[in-house]
Amino acid sequence: MHPSDPALVAPDTGRKADHLRIAAGPGIEHAGGTGLETMRLRHRALPESDLANVELTTELLGARLAAPLVVSAMTGGTPEAETINARLARAATTHDIALTLGSGRPLLDDPGLLRTYRGPARPPLLLANLGAAQVSGRDGVQRAQRLVELLGADGLSIHLNPIQEAVQPEGEPRFAGVAERIAALVAHLAPLPVVVKEVGFGMDPDDVRLLARAGVAAVDVAGAGGTNWALVEGRRAPEAGALSAAFGDWGVPTATALAGALAAAPGLPVIASGGLRDGVDLAKCLALGARAGGIARPFLLAAQADRAAEAIGAVICQLRIAVWASGHASAAELGPGALLREPVA
Repeated sequence: MHPSDPALVAPDTGRKADHLRIAAGPGIEHAGGTGLETMRLRHRALPESDLANVELTTELLGARLAAPLVVSAMTGGTPEAETINARLARAATTHDIALTLGSGRPLLDDPGLLRTYRGPARPPLLLANLGAAQVSGRDGVQRAQRLVELLGADGLSIHLNPIQEAVQPEGEPRFAGVAERIAALVAHLAPLPVVVKEVGFGMDPDDVRLLARAGVAAVDVAGAGGTNWALVEGRRAPEAGALSAAFGDWGVPTATALAGALAAAPGLPVIASGGLRDGVDLAKCLALGARAGGIARPFLLAAQADRAAEAIGAVICQLRIAVWASGHASAAELGPGALLREPVA
């Protein structure tokens, strides 16, 4: 059977279309917060500098970015994804920030779907994306390399989604030996960077230690507090509804996951994502020690409304103001001293 046969590609692409629709809707966020809501940045009424002079540039995975911001992985393989990814890529290119594409599994099954992942716009850092279940397969290393080549990507992001795979009726909750396979993939793709991220349930420090030993270039903790993919699966497949409901508050909140990752692997770059909504959230993550922050759902909604560039620009502007008003000349200067911690309500 040819890879472009609908019998092969329709189930996966149909599922991706459902994910895109449901993720943009209401009622699919974690019951708890990110932990960032318990913190405030210090406010300096006398910043003693000019806003226009605040420096946001950073280096991430060998790329120079105008701001420490990543458009997190969202979609690919469907007609709507073609429009959304084109808009996100143009916006990321305009603002010189990083972009991680959606899961490339459908593309590997049908290379004709390439246009639904990327068009002519090329941001300074572009990452391909593949799930742990695909990486752990017998030909996982070769498939990952093929995906990077198809997309002309600067590196690979591997997403970890055990809860999603467990509640999804078509899921593949096979994670035995994944850390070992990631290590093999890191060696095979070198010098291209391999990043490992969760999909929104966070990482335990022991996970981060395993990944650091595997040689990954960075981890994205993707903590709890934003989109909950168990709830998305429960909304998509009624037979998974009751099962998924128990995991509405599952996971490690973003702020906790970030702190744990930094302590577990000092020196390993950590990207913070999972429920970040604006430039102030991003500034808080940078103050906690993140190298960059990732945002998905707000940019998805903006791309659907053809306002991706405006939305990204607003986050960058918010970050600039937050850095300045907390008394710093650059985002790189942000540290724990920039934060005031409030008691949890």
